[in-house]
Amino acid sequence: MGLLLGLIVNAFLLSIPIGSTLGTLFKLRPFRNDIIQQPKDHNHIIVTSACEEFHEFAQNKIGVNYTVNSNEILPETDSTLCMTMTTFENNTYPSNSTAPQFSFTWEYPFTTANVSSPANETKPLIHAFPQARIDSSVIPLALEELGQLNLDFTWTMGTGNTIAPNTGLLPLGAKEVNASVGLDMYMDPDQTMAGDAGNATFEMIIFFAHFGLQDPVGFGNGTVVMTDTLDGTDFNLFVGRNANSQNIFSWVATQPVGEFHSDITPLFNSILSLRGAKGLLVDIPTYTDFLGYVGFGTQSYSSIGNVTFWVPRLSVDIQKLGT
Repeated sequence: MGLLLGLIVNAFLLSIPIGSTLGTLFKLRPFRNDIIQQPKDHNHIIVTSACEEFHEFAQNKIGVNYTVNSNEILPETDSTLCMTMTTFENNTYPSNSTAPQFSFTWEYPFTTANVSSPANETKPLIHAFPQARIDSSVIPLALEELGQLNLDFTWTMGTGNTIAPNTGLLPLGAKEVNASVGLDMYMDPDQTMAGDAGNATFEMIIFFAHFGLQDPVGFGNGTVVMTDTLDGTDFNLFVGRNANSQNIFSWVATQPVGEFHSDITPLFNSILSLRGAKGLLVDIPTYTDFLGYVGFGTQSYSSIGNVTFWVPRLSVDIQKLGT
């Protein structure tokens, strides 16, 4: 766990670009972002690259599918948001919940969120939350039927256009990177609304890292509602409402988590246990509410130059109670 992940990949690739050349796709800020992977017995490897708005479907033939999308919230002139996704041609992966590896490269200017604050207290506005969202027949699922939500991942974040073998605070700080890494989930009493990120009643997001000046919702008031420990890391819970009046539950790791292997359902149970608590200023979900949206990615606020977020391993395995 921690920042130095030491990831090494073998140098062999059969690359089949989709739709256009890299020079055309990366028209805003041309760069190379080659993901190298030993094909083993998985047939040909296909590398898909796209910039600006993208919405790429990744099929896992033996289980859960994923959609990798841009989720750009605040576009900017001369900004960068690009994706590279590496898939197996036969759509067969090591497990039924494995996602293809992917990376996002982005750059956005600092846009002040609280313009009336002193210069040394300003916060940035979020520009995008590019992520891999699961497309699973298991959700929407009532929380009372949620048996396990097993999460397994490795990621790095680095400055520049290429994937970084490890994550370092000093390079990110030197480029004034404002970003976070998180698992984003939405819940609602209505199973259809639970899959609507903009209108669902509840959002629970687990922050595995956050860099720079940005604060998760509720973090700024400094009130830790509770602390849970998963996979050897403490997560502090902060609560609040966003501009859409959604009830937000932010679990924030006390140190950056670059690798994780754990069932996260205890975090749901902790939130459900808050019903009846006073002074929280948010509504609390119930066991009959539905989980309808799960996505893993990076919140992109601002940086000086490009930033590349790489996820070589991701598995999101949702299991019904009793299975």
